[in-house]
Amino acid sequence: MNEWGVGVPFSMVRWIAILPFIAAVAHGLLIGLVRARLTDRSIWGISLSAIAASFGLSVLTVFDLVGVGRSQRILDSLGPWIGGGVGGRSFSAELTFQLDPLSAVFCLAITLIALTVYIYTIGLFRDGTLTSESGHRMFAMLDLLVGGTLVLILADNLLLLFLGWTIVGVASQLFASFDYEERTASRAGAVTFVVGRVGDLGLLAAILLLFDGLSRANAPVLSFRGIESAFRLLDGQGLAWLEWSAGSPPLLLEIVGIGLVLAALTKCAQFPLHFWLPNASAGPIPANALMQSATTVVVGVYLLLRFSFLLDSAPIARMFLVIAGVLTMFMASLAASAQWSLPKLIAYTTSSLLGLVIISIGIGAYSAGAFLLLTHAFIKAQLLLVLGIVVITLRGETDIRRMGGLALTMRWTNVMAAGGCLALVGCPPFSNFFSIEEILAFIAISERPDRWFLIMTIMLSIGILAFALGRAYFLIFWGNVRQGGLSQERLRDPVGWTQHGLTVLAVIAVVAGVLTPSQYWGSPWGVEQMDSVGHFMAGSLVGNPDPLLLGAARIRLILGLLVSIALGGGIAAWRYARRGYQGQSKQQAVLLSQGVMREMFFVEQFYDLVLVRPLKALSRWALVGLIETRLIDRIVVSGGSGLARRFVWSGLRRLQNGRLQSYALLGLLTVLVIVSWMLQ
Repeated sequence: MNEWGVGVPFSMVRWIAILPFIAAVAHGLLIGLVRARLTDRSIWGISLSAIAASFGLSVLTVFDLVGVGRSQRILDSLGPWIGGGVGGRSFSAELTFQLDPLSAVFCLAITLIALTVYIYTIGLFRDGTLTSESGHRMFAMLDLLVGGTLVLILADNLLLLFLGWTIVGVASQLFASFDYEERTASRAGAVTFVVGRVGDLGLLAAILLLFDGLSRANAPVLSFRGIESAFRLLDGQGLAWLEWSAGSPPLLLEIVGIGLVLAALTKCAQFPLHFWLPNASAGPIPANALMQSATTVVVGVYLLLRFSFLLDSAPIARMFLVIAGVLTMFMASLAASAQWSLPKLIAYTTSSLLGLVIISIGIGAYSAGAFLLLTHAFIKAQLLLVLGIVVITLRGETDIRRMGGLALTMRWTNVMAAGGCLALVGCPPFSNFFSIEEILAFIAISERPDRWFLIMTIMLSIGILAFALGRAYFLIFWGNVRQGGLSQERLRDPVGWTQHGLTVLAVIAVVAGVLTPSQYWGSPWGVEQMDSVGHFMAGSLVGNPDPLLLGAARIRLILGLLVSIALGGGIAAWRYARRGYQGQSKQQAVLLSQGVMREMFFVEQFYDLVLVRPLKALSRWALVGLIETRLIDRIVVSGGSGLARRFVWSGLRRLQNGRLQSYALLGLLTVLVIVSWMLQ
């Protein structure tokens, strides 16, 4: 273990993850067992104090990690957890949390975003939007979600990582079905549960195969540092039981990488398992902000970043990442451009930009992918919370066709929403601009034969995203006034806690770009090391943290990115800024194409037709008709009761024969049996 010098004792690392869990357990006990009716201040005070302490500890750990060196790990062990095996194949997994540059940066970002979301939620409490009952339940789930994410981020071994992964999945499902009495929420929870289990199976299979391979190589380790030092023993090792023909069996590292990819794609809402996120977007606004920025979607990418050393030896798995990322980015951008539901539109923008993160990991630009994930997290949280104010102000209205003219009365919200939309698509000087152009530079210097296809697809997708967000912005804040008779007092900007939290996020959306651009932006100003976060995380990630692309080639990429953003936003402004919503098109081809894009090419409906409905029919026939009705009801229940009834009836009929002497004999025998038993 490393000494922390004059900093915080190493045992405090555990409390970054444990404190939110303590708050979640406290809320659970108060809601489920004690059934105490607390004041609003007491409800949010428990959660706010826990997340504020976690954020403070995260800040201190970053400073102490800088002190011991970015190539070092700080370990905080609570003791042995699980162990087994004999001799050279014995293994043990300790309940240990590790802090390295990768986990430290993510802990800082997650706790900071969670703190601002909590402050925003307190504002909903104070203005009466949240009741005490629903707010208490929401804070309990928020603490569970943040706690599970921090456990996964700080996990030192595979078992602890899988525990955090499972907790995040459970919390995401609970939020998807938060309004469980509504049918749509119940269905969203079911969809989130099923898709989440697919990812769980992928991660579990990867863990078991990886541990089995290391055990056969006499290196049964579960910690990440042990796996990183021993996984080379698996080079060339195949899985004979997966061999389908006379050819060589698939390589173990490739199968493990594919399992990790499958798990990550589900959490990141990537094609073809993307549809759970738009369904879950109907949940509470603070939960959506956390799920789409700093928790649920983050853990999928973090899993790939944590295993970057292994993915670097699994080119087939990384190829799947590139394919899934390209398809998701383009298709989700089209889906966002045709959406009328505001939550679903934002959910598709999340899938699209995470597709770009997945592409960067697929090409080996791990540092740039982590950079974009972090900048996207702050921007997406800010944009979701700002647009949540619009939904709350309009009494739950989410159809952007029924909005308009809000810029006249909600000027501060209008500015914040415009900034969030520009920041999300990568307009300078916002932080996403630096991360997106850095990924484009990494693709340009790669030796991939399809690099220009990737660059053109990314620019086209970003242009479509700019159109989708511009369309939503102009329909909401400009265009026709469609507030449904709401009073001017209700159509006002937020104040107090809500405004403070959003202001912090808006500032970070700009500052994050200033702190973390690549060296290309620092050289003209004489700055020797510009990419501070990228170089800081270099000790935990493989590959170069800075793309070596300079001169005219870099300028052409930047100009192409800016032109795509300007074209998308300009077309949206020309179409919707003045005229607003003009009704549906009269052309059937246009309506059909919009419907196809809106449903993202009917992937979910295809699964429903091919998998869900046949399984339902089979269940009705086999489980309900055959097993329950015929076997259990008719044979076991009705048949068994019929046999018992006939047996009892035949016996009683012989006893009750109307003869007095038979009754007297039966009574005498009964008395003799009782007396004999008492005399023993």
